Amino acid sequence: MTKIIFAMYNPENDCVEVNLNDEIHVFFNCQKCNASVRLNKPSDIAYLTRLAKEEPGLYAKSASRDGGLQGYVEAMGEFN
Repeated sequence: MTKIIFAMYNPENDCVEVNLNDEIHVFFNCQKCNASVRLNKPSDIAYLTRLAKEEPGLYAKSASRDGGLQGYVEAMGEFN
């Protein structure tokens, strides 16, 4: 598994920018990533928005795994 060196949320284009090393830079378009998640309530999108802004590295890891963001939303729904 590749280690994330740096991750940040960019509000100008609603994406998470990730640096894996000096040469590899990955961008996760939040709108596209979030579109694949089934929400029980429309307000559940706030879980993903907050994750991208406050924990961009975890957002990137979750978005890169099959069902990762879906699992995150479902887990957060159980806690709240």
